[in-house]
Amino acid sequence: MRTYLMAAIIGLLALTAGQVKAQASQESVSILWKGIGGKTKWDNTNYILFVASGNESKYVQSGRKFLINKRSGQVRFEGRLSDGDNIIAIFNFKTQKIMKFSSNGVESKSGSSEVDDAFAKINEQFKKDASFIFLPTLIDKAGKAASKIINAEKLQYISFQLRDNNLAGDLYFNPETGYIKQLVDQDGNEFYVNGYKDIGGGLFLPTTFKSMGSQEKSTSFTTVAAFTEMEDSKFSTL
Repeated sequence: MRTYLMAAIIGLLALTAGQVKAQASQESVSILWKGIGGKTKWDNTNYILFVASGNESKYVQSGRKFLINKRSGQVRFEGRLSDGDNIIAIFNFKTQKIMKFSSNGVESKSGSSEVDDAFAKINEQFKKDASFIFLPTLIDKAGKAASKIINAEKLQYISFQLRDNNLAGDLYFNPETGYIKQLVDQDGNEFYVNGYKDIGGGLFLPTTFKSMGSQEKSTSFTTVAAFTEMEDSKFSTL
């Protein structure tokens, strides 16, 4: 009887600890949503445009532009590859399929090795850029939060892993504002995060990720804007 009672107590403690951790994790996610203006505002925003530079872009030059339809997954890309070719591509980030493609003003059919190779490079860069600019909205599960003083500011930090495995590490944020302040990824790369901007409709996103180890890894989003409506031709016409 005594052994049974002890086992029951241990089991109850383990269950309670798990519940506390889950509550703490959910609280951290809620704070991050608060920092961007709230999940409702994010859900009500359909189209987002951003222009990115940096982010160790090996194949796509800085100044690349992505226009996204969040609901359908459609993306319009405009920019230059590392070889200087001027590209316009329309693809879907949910299906991972290219729909239309042009290089230097000449349209090419999808399925060719040239198009597939270029799309692979563009899609890889898109995932890297999106993991940064949309980071506060992508974390749905996280480890238990802890506190740490950084630059005389008391921050909370959590461990996280994005669902697509594109980014993981430790995230430091202000528990009052919900603003992300620092990111240390799974490879130990450290970024200071700031530049939160109202991109439209009271929705805020971080626009600067400054690498402390390599300038090439730093990323800046010079333009970020949200729209409730967009002409259909943006995702059908090159």
